[in-house]
This record gives sequence, C-alpha cells and structure tokens, in this order.
Amino acid sequence: MKYHVTIDGEELEIELVERDGRTLAIHPELDDGVGVPVELVPVQRSGSYSLLVGDRSLPVVATGDEDELTLTLGSETWNCAVVDEREVLARAALGPGAARAGGGLMRSVMPGIVRDIRVAVGDTVERGQAMLILEAMKMENEIRAEVDGTVKTVHVTPGTAVAKGDSLITLE
Repeated sequence: MKYHVTIDGEELEIELVERDGRTLAIHPELDDGVGVPVELVPVQRSGSYSLLVGDRSLPVVATGDEDELTLTLGSETWNCAVVDEREVLARAALGPGAARAGGGLMRSVMPGIVRDIRVAVGDTVERGQAMLILEAMKMENEIRAEVDGTVKTVHVTPGTAVAKGDSLITLE
C-alpha cells in the first residue's frame, strides 16, 4: 500500500510491500525502487517503538494521530502527517476541505489478526481514537475512529483473522 507522508512540510510517497515474508519500504529516489526491509515493533503502549530499517534499530516515540503526528527518533523530532492512498483518493473525490461525516461500518484495510479491542458497544468515541489493534505484516496497526460516534456493533473478537474488507466495527 502507498502512503503519502509529509515531514516538516516536505512531501514524499512510500510504498510498503511484503516479499518473502518481509515488509519492504520502497521509495524510488531513495533506494532505486528496490526496497529496504522495515519492521515497527511496539515497545510500550505509550507510543514507544523499535523501528528496524535494514539492519539498524532506531528508537521511535510517536504522539498524536495520522494528521498531526510528532515523531522522535533518537534526539531529533519531526512533525508528520501520514495518509494512505485510499484516503488521498477519498479526499480528492470529496473536494478540498471536505470531511467525512456520520458513522458507518469500518472495514479492515488489510488482511491481519485482531490482537486487541479497545471499545465496547455503547462506548462514545472521538475521531482519531484507537478502537482496535490489527496485526498485519508483523506490525501492530491501530485502527482509529474516522469520525466521532457511538459504537453500535463490534464484529470481531481478539484472535479473529480478517481479510481486507471484512467488517470490524459499526459506528452511529
């Protein structure tokens, strides 16, 4: 999947692909399109991670959500925004300044295994709030609410294997 990343105002596109059981980050200008092995391993629930890039391990602390993310790698800090290609297309279709409204069914954007569910039916959630953890390609991904709402249905349980497009949570 392609991701559009803005780091301190500079934009770049990175693609994550899985080959031979490894996740590769591909950026044509940085690695001639070959890809660099990457893995993001959570160290604590507080946003601390170990980022493995090739044979290097980097400590990372992430705070905020995808639109206003602050990353600290070692002693350096960057302001970032990360948007996947689906969101870029949705924003283009809706027009500039448009926001998604209402609840609806949240579906899995990739195959994986549900590791943790952080909400229950009846809970009120805010946009950006982590609702569940989906493990995919050896990385734990927080699935966050795209809008404010109330949890109507939780369609999965911890340990459930999901395919891309499977129902996860319905908000109203």
